[in-house]
Amino acid sequence: MKLIHAILGVGAASLLPTALAQTPSSPDARPFTVSFSSDIAPLDHADLRYPSYAGVRNLDGSCEVKFAVNPAGKADAIRVGECSSDVFRGAAKKTVEAMRFAPRESTVDNASMKIHWAMGEPSVRTASLD
Repeated sequence: MKLIHAILGVGAASLLPTALAQTPSSPDARPFTVSFSSDIAPLDHADLRYPSYAGVRNLDGSCEVKFAVNPAGKADAIRVGECSSDVFRGAAKKTVEAMRFAPRESTVDNASMKIHWAMGEPSVRTASLD
């Protein structure tokens, strides 16, 4: 019976880093940054997320995204281009979808953005004994 509890405990602990990578506001979260540069600046953006698979593995990455901005200020025709890893593709599209841009008279085509995800310093450091 104790073996079953130990296995369940290990299984639950393996899920913890995934949850922490997606909830940057929790006190136990691992630090990360999501930065972007764009030729059209967003007015605001939703809570930026780190892809859980990448967060668990401490992967940094970036993607280039092309899109249009409709007159209401929403991104349309989002096309994810070159990415450092396929792990970040879905997050790149969701990041741009969640942004709000200034309303405009007509659609702006061929806007571009580069999004970069970076994990902060790990809270636990390890050392080897030689």
